[in-house]
Amino acid sequence: MKRFIIGTVAVWLTVAAGWAASVDSGDLCGKLGEIRQWSGGECDALKMEGPMGEVVMASRTYRKGDATLQVSVVSGMQAAMLWAPYAAGRQIESDSALVKVERIGEFPVGISYDKQNRSGGVVVQLMPGGVLVVSFEKMGWKEALDAAKSIDWKGLRKLLEQGD
Repeated sequence: MKRFIIGTVAVWLTVAAGWAASVDSGDLCGKLGEIRQWSGGECDALKMEGPMGEVVMASRTYRKGDATLQVSVVSGMQAAMLWAPYAAGRQIESDSALVKVERIGEFPVGISYDKQNRSGGVVVQLMPGGVLVVSFEKMGWKEALDAAKSIDWKGLRKLLEQGD
């Protein structure tokens, strides 16, 4: 049974590495537009190739007062690894932290939040080989999720699927 599980995971990661990896990083930057009431910096994009496949990423930082959002779209093997902590769908909450997965429309969304530092991350699984990651500081997770919702998730998924 253990060999079957390891083999299944290996096949899934290999397939996920090929999905969405050939999208143009500049096109991804075009989808990271303005977020209302936030000041956005320039978009940084990169494309990496290696033995584990291709990774394409676009990232943009937004600021509002002391709060910061780092919004990234990631495709390829790295996307599968970013989603992995949420794949089981577990919810954990303590006095200091929250980790949960919820569905928003057709998208699974993983949320991790450090209550004491008011920081964390929101990971939207756009498709098996593509995620939107919103890392945030000095704000609550609900505000970060609201900001993430202003990004066109369906448009990003469509762009990633076209890169297939």
